[in-house]
Amino acid sequence: MAKTAQRQGIKTAPLGEPYVGFCVVRRKEIRYKQDGRPYLVLEFGDWSGRLKARIWENVQQWDRHIPEGAIVKIKAIPQMFNDLKELKVQKIRLKREQEQIDIHQLLPSVNKNVSELKSRFHDHLFSVRHGHLRQLLDRIFADDGFKEQYFLTPGGKLWHHVYLYGMLDHVVGMLEVATALSKDDPWLHMDLLKTGIILHDIGKVWELDISRGFIELSDQGRLFGHVVRGFSFVERHVREMGDFPSELWLQLGHMILSHPGEPEKGAPVVPMTREAMALSLINQLDGNLNALQRILRADVPPGSKWSKFVPLLGRFIHVSHPAEQNHQTEDQEQMHLGDP
Repeated sequence: MAKTAQRQGIKTAPLGEPYVGFCVVRRKEIRYKQDGRPYLVLEFGDWSGRLKARIWENVQQWDRHIPEGAIVKIKAIPQMFNDLKELKVQKIRLKREQEQIDIHQLLPSVNKNVSELKSRFHDHLFSVRHGHLRQLLDRIFADDGFKEQYFLTPGGKLWHHVYLYGMLDHVVGMLEVATALSKDDPWLHMDLLKTGIILHDIGKVWELDISRGFIELSDQGRLFGHVVRGFSFVERHVREMGDFPSELWLQLGHMILSHPGEPEKGAPVVPMTREAMALSLINQLDGNLNALQRILRADVPPGSKWSKFVPLLGRFIHVSHPAEQNHQTEDQEQMHLGDP
C-alpha cells in the first residue's frame, strides 16, 4: 500500500522529537577533517526519503560494524543545521534476524491511490479488443502473484518513477497519453500501442531488486537488462499460444526492443514503425516529466530558482513554482551511538 499520513519516517518526523525506526544505510564514506582525523558520513534512507549523519568517534569500529546496504534501527532527533534538516543519531544497531520489516517501511511508494491506479490499468487492459493481443495480456496477467509483482516494481533505479508502484504509475500515465493521442491520429493501431505500453517495461520485474530495502540491479538486470529480459518473456508466451500471428509479433516485439529510442539509451534497434515511435516518445515524455518533478522537489538548493546541474539532461532546470523547492539535508554534527 502507499504511504499514509499517520506513520513517521526519518524525513517526516517532527523536529526536536525522538524518532525510533528502521532504515537502510544507503551510503557511507570515511572523510577527514583539516587536522587529518577521520569521521564517518552515513546516509540513511526509508520510505520518506534520505538524511545524512556524521560519526566523529570510534570511526573504524562503526565503519566495520555498519556495512553499506544494511538495515538498521536508529534512535535519532531530527534538527535543523544551516537551514537544513538533519538527524542527530543517539543509538544505532543492525536489524535482528527475527525482526520482520515490510518493504514499504524502507522504500517510498507512489503518492497516489494505488487501488485507483490498478483500476485505471485494468480499464485500459480491458479496452484492448484485438483477439490475439487481449489473449496475450490475459495470459501474462492471469497469475495474480505475478501481476502484483508487476504493479509493485519501481519504474526505474535512478531517473524516473523511482518508488514502489512506479511501473504501474508510469504505465497508466503512458496509456492515458496514448488515449489522448488517438483522438487526433486515427491511423495509430491503439490496441497494439496499448499492449506495447503495458509490456514495454515488463523486464524490470526481474531487472530491479528491492529485497534489501533499496532499488538495485539484480544479476539478470546486469547481465540481460530489462529490454532483452522482457522481450524473451513475452516471446515465450507468444510461442506457447501457438496461433499468434507472426506479423503481429514482429510489430509488438519491435516495440519492446526499440522503446528506449536510441542505442546509447539501451535500444537494440531504433523505432521504425508508427506505434514504436509513439511508444518511445510517450515513454520519454512521461519518464522525463516524472524525473523533473523529483528534481525540482529534491535537487534545488534552498532559496535558489534553479536546480543543481542535471548531467543526464545536460542542463539546469528552472523552478517555475516556488512551492516545488524542498530543502535537502547535508552533513550533521557530532552524535553518540548505542543500541536502541
